[in-house]
Amino acid sequence: MQAQAQAQAAPQLTAQSREDLRCSAAFAIVALEQSGGDALEGWPPLAVRGKTFFADSGERAMKEGALTREQVRDLIAAQVQALQTAPDPDKALSALAGPCLARLDATVPPLIAPTLKQCAAILGLAYNEVHAREGMSTSAQDLKTLESVLSSREREAIIAAGGSGDDADRTLAQAREAMAAEAADGKGGVDKYDIARCYEFAKPQEKSHY
Repeated sequence: MQAQAQAQAAPQLTAQSREDLRCSAAFAIVALEQSGGDALEGWPPLAVRGKTFFADSGERAMKEGALTREQVRDLIAAQVQALQTAPDPDKALSALAGPCLARLDATVPPLIAPTLKQCAAILGLAYNEVHAREGMSTSAQDLKTLESVLSSREREAIIAAGGSGDDADRTLAQAREAMAAEAADGKGGVDKYDIARCYEFAKPQEKSHY
């Protein structure tokens, strides 16, 4: 009911803008779940792309409907409440995955697929952040192990291609410096990379049997 009331308060919005705000609400819910470590099935990482869609949709609604930022915020909040209080919240959210992700893909570029050396740098930064906050916790140790695995595999690849150990050290150091700069550039940082790819790189390699 609240979502309907809020929608009636802004009749000047087009159906497309209303759907964009509804998708923004869905993305906000999913992104919050993902930030807590819950990877909802059928949804890609939305920390950066969802936030971009949210902001862009809000700006369009403000201009189109001559609305204030607070009014748009209230419209989205009403949609969030409607989804969370639906008879089956999970089903209601899941039903939006297809149409909302189609809108997302049409307007916001997909995440960047990182290279092996970039993944080593990303997980190294994550380790530093967690270690500074928690000390050598289980999470920090896991990140350190993953970073070591990826660095080792990048080193092996460079040497197998004819490079030296020094070449490998230099390549990894440059990757760390570049990723640290991106993390501080205010343009999405490491969140614009598909981190899931890094965990794929870190999976145990199949052993050859002779």
